[in-house]
Amino acid sequence: MQKFFLMLAVLFGFTVAVPAQNAGATASPTPSTAAAPVQPIAFNHKLHVQTAKMSCNDCHEPRGNGTTLAMPQPPKCMRCHASIATDKPDIQRLAQAAKNEDPIVWARVYRVPSFVTFSHKTHTSAGSTCEECHGPVAERTAIALEKDTSMGTCIACHQAKGAPSTCDTCHGIMSKNGHSPFDVDDVVLARLNIRPADMPTTMHIQHSSSQAKGEIAAIGTFLHAPML
Repeated sequence: MQKFFLMLAVLFGFTVAVPAQNAGATASPTPSTAAAPVQPIAFNHKLHVQTAKMSCNDCHEPRGNGTTLAMPQPPKCMRCHASIATDKPDIQRLAQAAKNEDPIVWARVYRVPSFVTFSHKTHTSAGSTCEECHGPVAERTAIALEKDTSMGTCIACHQAKGAPSTCDTCHGIMSKNGHSPFDVDDVVLARLNIRPADMPTTMHIQHSSSQAKGEIAAIGTFLHAPML
């Protein structure tokens, strides 16, 4: 049964009560409190978008099938900065990095968990904008985590737009042959605002249904799906 609960926690990212010895630990930054991380090159989005009239795709080109977007590297930057602001220290560092073929290791601001399947192309093709998930980037000189990309927010957005919001929509990588790896009881479904009829056929755990439901209900007070 321990494996069952571990799988449940990994798939849905449920938050559980923190042991007393960790009570003094620093909490992870939230969109309202996170500061902009220090970047190896001080890139000013506002300057590039509003003054230079650049678009997101000018620097963040789609990679592969468009699922992910590239982070700009020195050769791309130098296409413009070979003759623009060449006297600035950051631009000189970029020029040297391009010459030496050294990559720029940008500090990540938004990160999708490894167990979530996310495609930029799918979302932009459906009419979503960069600002919906990343905030008003065109107005920022430095980028901080200011938009909530938790599971609850994603589900709410999907439901508002009439997009699929079943488990396999985002957690397909955790499924086998189109089936969820465990049965989810009514408590979990209610927290996710998913009707049982919307759930795909699931594989059964090697425990009685009543036993599994009873043990899930016992930890129900510690589950916080909307905060994912």
